[in-house]
Amino acid sequence: MSDNKKALNDVKSYVEKIAERNNWILNPDKETLQNLIEGLMVNINRYGYYNCPCRDSQEDRNLDKDIICPCRYSEPDIREFGHCYCALYFDEDYDFSKSVEMIPERRE
Repeated sequence: MSDNKKALNDVKSYVEKIAERNNWILNPDKETLQNLIEGLMVNINRYGYYNCPCRDSQEDRNLDKDIICPCRYSEPDIREFGHCYCALYFDEDYDFSKSVEMIPERRE
């Protein structure tokens, strides 16, 4: 792996720091969390930025700036629904006794 490529642990550390800084928690489902982190790793290594793993990239940082993780929509999604679009980040008070459902896409 070349020096500029991100490894899984780099990406995991990145999302952990984002969650901590925002008082969010990461998806507690280990398999889902792993898949989302792997998707972010693919995107950072492919595009050079953390494009949301649940949205298609335009392969242009300026066109994708609203969906660089954590995306522009994550805060309002977490406030309204308790988690972001991908269900990577959750409000620390989220009630995990209920199922995690898809939320509406805010991006036009």
